[in-house]
Amino acid sequence: MKILLLGKNGMLGSQFDSRLSDLPEVELLATDSDDLDILSFRALKKTFEFFLPEIVINCAGYTAVDKAESKKKDAMKLNADAVKSITRLCNEHGSRLIHFSTDYVFDGRKEPPDGYLESDMPNPLSTYGETKFKGEEFILKEMTRGYIVRTSWLYGPRPVGEKGGNFVDTMLGLNSDELRVVDDQFGAPTYTADLADAVIERFVVKSPDYGIYHLTNDDFCTWYEFAVKIFELKEKRVKVHPIPSKEYRTAALRPRNSILKNTKLPKLRNWQDALEDYLG
Repeated sequence: MKILLLGKNGMLGSQFDSRLSDLPEVELLATDSDDLDILSFRALKKTFEFFLPEIVINCAGYTAVDKAESKKKDAMKLNADAVKSITRLCNEHGSRLIHFSTDYVFDGRKEPPDGYLESDMPNPLSTYGETKFKGEEFILKEMTRGYIVRTSWLYGPRPVGEKGGNFVDTMLGLNSDELRVVDDQFGAPTYTADLADAVIERFVVKSPDYGIYHLTNDDFCTWYEFAVKIFELKEKRVKVHPIPSKEYRTAALRPRNSILKNTKLPKLRNWQDALEDYLG
């Protein structure tokens, strides 16, 4: 089985890189921006023609949510235009596409504990959410062999030397014994190792119906509850104060409710168990 991985050095892509490399039945071509510019259709076309992938896993994308508000063209190029090129080449070569999207395609107006179904209509609040939704539209319109996997609040290790962080590591890296964290945004923290394992098992090894899937660790919390649990598990004495979103202004609007309901796949383990594993 020949698999082309895009975005191998990202937080999620690195998990696929390590796991797929260990599978004897997989011939893996793992790439990142240093060795393949996915904004270049010519470069992508050459890679497809050389490797002839049966499956393409797209972990590449513009993920700087706040920065995207002032860099809309850059975000659109990576999250939409590049996806259009990938979609076109997958069609030409009969490749299956596994593409990752986000809870930020929704406006968050549902009341928790209600969450968003795979069939709910997106209505993004931010440039990041808008560009990710555009990418989804290209796949749904042009492809018959495409999987869109929406997930949320990702955290996990990065390859050594790679920049970027996640909420867990950011909290633990703050040199403070008192913090203020938003307590009116709801979502499911998702461990990249759990997500990668589930996607390989359910979309690489198997081949379910094509379309949109929601996949996160089970249950949900607020960012405040997430932070409290992080410090509790690490036995760090930090006083965390809950605050409303209006007291923590960001360039991009976030959906108040980011809960993604998984109605199609077996559930992943509870987010607290996954967090304990990551921190352990």
